[in-house]
Amino acid sequence: MQQFAAANPLGAAGVRAAAGGIIVEGYQTVNGPMTITGSLDLPAGSVQNDALANPIETASASAGISNYAIDTTATVRASVTLTVPAGFTRAIVISNATAMGTNSSTAADYLYCSATVQTVNGGELYTSVPAGIGASLSSPFQPTLAGLSGGDTITVGVATRTGTAAWDAAPANQASIDATAIFLK
Repeated sequence: MQQFAAANPLGAAGVRAAAGGIIVEGYQTVNGPMTITGSLDLPAGSVQNDALANPIETASASAGISNYAIDTTATVRASVTLTVPAGFTRAIVISNATAMGTNSSTAADYLYCSATVQTVNGGELYTSVPAGIGASLSSPFQPTLAGLSGGDTITVGVATRTGTAAWDAAPANQASIDATAIFLK
């Protein structure tokens, strides 16, 4: 074995013995099945996203508005647009809509908030607001979209409304949307 190691017949091919195994230098091509029974250590960034069976890309954005009047019609107050990267066909959209409002009417009312993705309302959440008082709430929505193409856009928004009466514009009336999309092939 020592003579074989010293002779190093595969040295010209970049193969040499090392403690606990062998070292293969240079580009390698495997034409057939290959089984790795131990761990495989790869340097960071050595596998490109396109080489993965299930690559992902992400995008995120946020927007908001303040000092606006809130009426009884659910209206998108702020929105963001996320663009589908080339080659991706699905997206998991994680959105969180937040609203605050001050009830300027003379009776108790409700503040409603919802996240919207591609005009689909994710479901309104609401809170009771006494006259002259402010309140806040958040409404999450996490749909999965399919049938997308690179360059398509996904619009994510925050919609608010009141239950029975319009509320005057006030600095405390705020609405914001935070959205992240995880794109899949």
